[in-house]
This record gives sequence, structure tokens and C-alpha cells, in this order.
Amino acid sequence: MNKISKIAKIGKNLKIGMNNIIGDNVKIWDDVIIGNNNKIYDNTVIYPNTKIGDNNVILNNNILGEFAIEAKYDFIDKKFSGLEIGNHNYFHINNLIFNGYHHQSKIGNNNKILAELHMGHDVEIENNVVIYPRVLIGGFSKIQSNAGMGTGSYLQQNLKMGQYSFTAMLNPIVKNCFPFFIYKNNKPYRMNYHRVPKEWHQYEEQLLNNDFNNLPEEVINIIKKFKD
Repeated sequence: MNKISKIAKIGKNLKIGMNNIIGDNVKIWDDVIIGNNNKIYDNTVIYPNTKIGDNNVILNNNILGEFAIEAKYDFIDKKFSGLEIGNHNYFHINNLIFNGYHHQSKIGNNNKILAELHMGHDVEIENNVVIYPRVLIGGFSKIQSNAGMGTGSYLQQNLKMGQYSFTAMLNPIVKNCFPFFIYKNNKPYRMNYHRVPKEWHQYEEQLLNNDFNNLPEEVINIIKKFKD
């Protein structure tokens, strides 16, 4: 059974699973899909063509799937190419997350998104990512699994953060971030010891020197994925 506030506003064609909680003044537009066991709190807005999986916690005043526009195009009409959110994600308050302009925006599984994220169009966040408050992610960017962004950091559009990489707080990032390292002033500062498996710490200097010989297969696969 779902618990839906009497003053929530529900659009057409909502497909919803079981055991969801939907709070006061939540507005769900047309053609939204919601799975099971989600908690969606007061004043959240979910725009058309948004798909939400299972076991997500979405706190107050989130805007999910807002319409996207590219600066090089004149505004004609609202375009909703979709936002897909996976399972077991946590959204703190006041996040603004745009849907895709050319293809779906995507947020995977087990991510923690703290307050006031501004996530641009056509962005993909994979799994186990931590986004600290007041981060800005430009359109077409991709954040790979186990990466993170520190408070007040910025990722320019069309960039990629590799697995286990992390941006230091208040840092603007204007080039791709190679996996495994914390970035400060657009340069690798040190290995992300907190998240990189301990058995890989021994390869820190080797990776900094772009020496990819005799690394474990799993490390090589992460590097290949980053370069694809």
C-alpha cells in the first residue's frame, strides 16, 4: 500500500509500485514511473518521463527531471528526454537535476547527493558516488562509480571523472579527472585513500607517472573504461 498525501498533485499515466510515501505538495507530472519503497518528501517536483527505481529517499524541495535547454538553441518549447534514477539513492534538500536534452540523464545506484546540487542535462552519475553540498555539474559530463565531488566544486561540461577520483572542495575542474586520485587546482594531489582499495595504494607513484605495466587486471579495466 502507498501512502500519498491528499494534497500531492499527481499527473496522468503514473505507474507506481508498492510501499511508497509521497509527502505534502509533491507534484508529479505526466508519464512518471516510480518503483517500490521510496520516500518522497514535501514540495518535491518530478517532471515528465522520469523513472525512479526502488528504496530511494528524496527529501524536501528536490526538482527532478526539470526541462533542459542548450545555450546554442533558441528556446521553443519544453523538452523532456527523460531522467532515470536507480535504487538506494539518497537526495538531501534543494537539488536541481535536469533531464536529458539529447538522451536520458542518469543516476545509478547507492549514490549520496547532498544539498543544492545543480546537475546539468545529459549527465550520467554511475554508482556509489558522493556529491557534497553546492556542487555544479555541467551538461554531458559523466561521473564514474565510487567517485565524488567536494563541497562547492564545479565540473565543466563534457568532462569525465574516473572511478575513485574526487574533487577537493571549492575547486573548478576544467579537464578530465583520471581515476584513483583527489584533484586540487586541476592536478592530482594524492591517491584517494579513503575509497581506493588498500591493496592498490602501493601503485600510487606508478599511476602518477602513467606507468601501466604490471598492474592488476581490475585496475587496468578501470583505466580502459575511463579512456573509452
